[in-house]
Amino acid sequence: MEAKNKSHSMYHWVILVSCILILMFDYSTRFGLAQLFTTEILKETGFATSAYFLSSTIASIICVFTGPIAGKLLRGKYMKVTFVISCIGTMGFYSCYGLCHELWQFYLVGALQGFFAMGACTIPVTVLITNWFEKNRGLMISVAMMGISIGGTVLSPAISWTISRWGWRNAYFILGAVSLIVLVPIGLFVVKRTPEEAGLLPYGHGSETEVKEKKTKTAAVSRWNATLAEAKKTPILWLFALGSFLIYFTAGILGHMSYYLQGTGFSAASVASYISVYSIVALVGKLVLGKVFDQFGAKAGILFGCGTFFLFLVCFILVQGNSFMLYLAAVLYGFGTCTATVAVPIMTTDVFGPKNYSELYGFICMFTMTGSAIGSPIIGLIYDLTGSYIPALVILAALTVLTIIVMFVCVNMGQKREAQ
Repeated sequence: MEAKNKSHSMYHWVILVSCILILMFDYSTRFGLAQLFTTEILKETGFATSAYFLSSTIASIICVFTGPIAGKLLRGKYMKVTFVISCIGTMGFYSCYGLCHELWQFYLVGALQGFFAMGACTIPVTVLITNWFEKNRGLMISVAMMGISIGGTVLSPAISWTISRWGWRNAYFILGAVSLIVLVPIGLFVVKRTPEEAGLLPYGHGSETEVKEKKTKTAAVSRWNATLAEAKKTPILWLFALGSFLIYFTAGILGHMSYYLQGTGFSAASVASYISVYSIVALVGKLVLGKVFDQFGAKAGILFGCGTFFLFLVCFILVQGNSFMLYLAAVLYGFGTCTATVAVPIMTTDVFGPKNYSELYGFICMFTMTGSAIGSPIIGLIYDLTGSYIPALVILAALTVLTIIVMFVCVNMGQKREAQ
């Protein structure tokens, strides 16, 4: 009974809610809500669109190098101080966009906030969920990742109103201040790296249900617990890095969807409706994908996530002014877009084990952030060279199929490794 109380406490849910808030006020504000500032910034400054967006590319490139460092620091006793400093650095410098007037200033701020970003959002969140939850870990990661979508839904109207009332510069200052008011107390007073630090056990630890689930899973089991040094000596890590890179590279279509749809004859209102539909579906999609991973294993999860993304790309190719195909594409994208935020952290644990998760995931983030940084520009380059998005969409569809194959091979190799 005592063990059960330690593995089913209220504090487990406090950690989960904290993870949702972290992604709401750190990740969502810098990515999903950044587009709310773009129109006003370009209108005032007159920057070329491609030149302005280079600031986000610079931030992603910086993250490529800081991800492994953040993973190592978040692994041990320095997690709390790393997280707090990263939150202050990320959102503090992010608010400094409100001080920028020249392009080089936007680039500098992008680099500075990117330097701290990896220690403040997805890595600490997935580390906390991995450490605090054994049972239904995939579902819990999905619930935490809902913070990204909830942040977009809840904060978007408030930020839009703030921009219209006080201007985009003051909106940056207000957003940074509010985010720090939420994040810093969570880091100082709530976050504990492991349940043992609070005298507890991971959620569902030792339960018969969890044992049965682990025995029936078709995914690679997590008893390998590879260190990063061990994993680097195997082809599994490099194949998994390739698959993760492809997932984030193909996700680069997001920045081009609105322009593509308007070019095929859809009005701005139709595009807005399309965005609303996939945003709502994504809320449910994260939960569904996490449950698929928990119940049916990594192969089923990656097949569902990448499979729906592949079908979305097919619909997108065929959309051409067809409203039915537009909303079908929105539904499929709502499920498929969850693959990046949900599948990669879950599979890191499934394939390599939870013990050294933060260090391994930090290393994998080098490849995901590289894919994120170059995906959208390369898609844009293909469009510039061909005058159409169709070739890029066909290439992305082929890469999505390749992703499924690569990830399946990783799971099989992980199973053989465990058998050995």
